[in-house]
Amino acid sequence: RHPRHPRHPRHPRPPPPPPPPPGSLGLNKPNNGPPAPAEGMSAVFKELNKGEAITSGLRKVTDDMKSKNRADRSGLVATGGGAGGPPTAAAAGGSKTAKPPKFALDGKKWAVEHQVGNRTLVIEDVNPKQTVYVYDCVDCVIQIKGKANNITLDKCAKTGVVFEDVLATCELVNCVSMQVQCTGAVPTVAIDKVDGCQVFLGPKSYGAEITTAKCSEVNVVCVPEEGSDADAVETPVPEQFVTTRDPGTGKWVTVPIGHSGA
Repeated sequence: RHPRHPRHPRHPRPPPPPPPPPGSLGLNKPNNGPPAPAEGMSAVFKELNKGEAITSGLRKVTDDMKSKNRADRSGLVATGGGAGGPPTAAAAGGSKTAKPPKFALDGKKWAVEHQVGNRTLVIEDVNPKQTVYVYDCVDCVIQIKGKANNITLDKCAKTGVVFEDVLATCELVNCVSMQVQCTGAVPTVAIDKVDGCQVFLGPKSYGAEITTAKCSEVNVVCVPEEGSDADAVETPVPEQFVTTRDPGTGKWVTVPIGHSGA
């Protein structure tokens, strides 16, 4: 028999590491949306409610801004960014390289793209043969004067658009915290994948059709006629629905969920 070796004393286990600091799990990380202070957007919303008065001081589109009249035909219009201009899209989004802003008439389409913090945009003399396409704009105010065939707002955030008349549809898709106001007539407002939208309609648009899909926090505000003492009436668009089977017909029927006090 070999002599037993003496057992080494067990070393105590080290204490567990301290818990991670608050926010390291991503719970307190800021959202990836463009940073815009709440008070800043409140100012935008107040400007939208001015109606026609919003046009005062807005930058007009002159003939030399139209791509057909530009020597380089690049379709890019200087917005006075410079050293003292608005922050770049990269600073707002915190990721991709900023793309140059665009504000031009390309054929029959008005293109307003990659604008950041620009609240002095106005498109004059839009006609029913022209469309307006607003893409990737952040914290802007856009005024559209005239009657457009169609208006599309795509991938915008914290932006307000005031327009007069639309022949077909005003469409919002993939947007966040938007406000649109029709001072004339619009037959249809289509809202798809939008989180937060206020739709202001004047008396000529009370009969408009509002369609929504995959949206949240959408409200329709009926603005009374100018000079009227009546108050604006705000109506939330339902977000929750219940589907039940009708035993008489055998069909499934979907209706909005009613809330008490509504």
